[in-house]
Amino acid sequence: MMKRWFQFFKQKAYDFRWAILSGVLVGTSYIPFPPWALIFCYAPLWVSVTDEKTSVKDAFFAGWVTQFILTLIGFHWIAYTAHEFGQIPWVLSIVALLLFCAFMHLYIPAATAIAVWMKRKFKISAGITLVMIALLHSLLERVWPAIFDWNLGYTLIWAKIPAYHLADVVGFLGLSTIILLLNAWIAYIWLQQSVLKKAFTHLGALVVVVAALVISGNIHGQGWNKFDGEVHATVIQANIGNLEKVYAEQGRGYQESITRRFTTLSQEAFVKFPNTDIFIWPETAFPDYLDQHLLGRKHTNILAEAMGAIGRPIITGAYSKDEKTDVKVDQSTYNALFLVDAQGNNLDKPYRKTELLAFGEYLPLSERFPILLKWLPFVSNFGRGHGPDVMKWKFNDDVIAWGGQVCYEGLDAAFTRGLEEKGADILVNVTNDSWFGYPFEPRQHLYMTLARAIEVRRPLIRSTNTGISTAILANGDVLQKSPLHEEWSGEFVLKYLKNAPSTFYVKMGHWDWAVYIAVLVLLALVGAVNARSRRS
Repeated sequence: MMKRWFQFFKQKAYDFRWAILSGVLVGTSYIPFPPWALIFCYAPLWVSVTDEKTSVKDAFFAGWVTQFILTLIGFHWIAYTAHEFGQIPWVLSIVALLLFCAFMHLYIPAATAIAVWMKRKFKISAGITLVMIALLHSLLERVWPAIFDWNLGYTLIWAKIPAYHLADVVGFLGLSTIILLLNAWIAYIWLQQSVLKKAFTHLGALVVVVAALVISGNIHGQGWNKFDGEVHATVIQANIGNLEKVYAEQGRGYQESITRRFTTLSQEAFVKFPNTDIFIWPETAFPDYLDQHLLGRKHTNILAEAMGAIGRPIITGAYSKDEKTDVKVDQSTYNALFLVDAQGNNLDKPYRKTELLAFGEYLPLSERFPILLKWLPFVSNFGRGHGPDVMKWKFNDDVIAWGGQVCYEGLDAAFTRGLEEKGADILVNVTNDSWFGYPFEPRQHLYMTLARAIEVRRPLIRSTNTGISTAILANGDVLQKSPLHEEWSGEFVLKYLKNAPSTFYVKMGHWDWAVYIAVLVLLALVGAVNARSRRS
């Protein structure tokens, strides 16, 4: 029996060898790996499915194998998170990881299967099929539901390849589309290897295109070296343990300890950085409510006493609650971002987190079926804010609008476009990545967040509980980065442009998907016409 199973898996491994290779290439080219196979990682899979003998079913399973392997490599931290955050035994955490790998990126096999179906139905050439796979992949990855959206475009900013500067034109999803089309081009060159002259001509053209993208990106990025304002912001990274965070959230202690740790670190930081204009604390750093109508509580008094002598405002994550007007109504608690003075007085209304984490901050379907909350009372259920929105701060003779992102709201390009449209001068992201291990997710999350600054060309400062805290200017310069899982403080000089113009991406570039759909329809029509002419 064992021998039979071994032979079965051996044969399947051989049948899907190119799909396995693509999975490895994609998985080892994404953050935090160097982008060594970025423009050819999907080529083995796509070349294999263009074979005339490949059925739609085989194309789907080949794509599924690729997505399973790349997910296992790049997002293996899901098992750690399930164990650490959900307190799930390691065996079940690994099962959760395998289920995640099985379903998380099904748009990859869907793209290959649809393209192969169209190829077989309309007798489309292999070259056009490759372009269709790339475009379908690009379109489907935009709509496929995912907790942790990612794409290959982010690798450019991680690797400091200057083409990332073009994200203010087409966004990082647009850059991902360009990378996918380059993969299709490499695959086509491989298919033309028997015609060396044609293959080398295409290879030379591809080199020219890649060089043009790099050079034009570098030149384009230099156009954003314009600043007429600056503010000195100090980030406090207190490295609070997960158990302390959970108990503080549940009101089971540690609130005073956490509050004093942040205030003490801020006092020490002010000695090092006396020019600090404002402090930035991370997500839920202040472990209590900080609304104006709830000041005077024990922990806000500790805050005021410790920070009063410093006299500097704070942007901090904390909890928020509506002022009760009806004691019979259960008021929601919000994961919020506050702009307060040294005594805790609100300088503007808090921003309440809008994009909530499924199962971590809300129970899916519970808004429609409240009974689920009674059945599963251990799942957190935060209120949902109405963002995106900005917090305005009178600074010297100016007013700075801070565009708040709480945790992975920084991954949502549409959310950040909304902040820019609301007039944000500086983006501020507060995060707690302590649940995700080391070193993959913190770096992936970091650069996916920094990417938003390039799309809208606004500086972004990121304050985290355990790292990585940093800042990026509108020109793409990434400033100092904090260590992981250590107490740390650092001052950032945030240079910004007052009344900065909107980027092309904000105004029109995010509609690039309409162009891809039009090209797909055109290719399908051409294929259908050619198929009909061959039958007549």
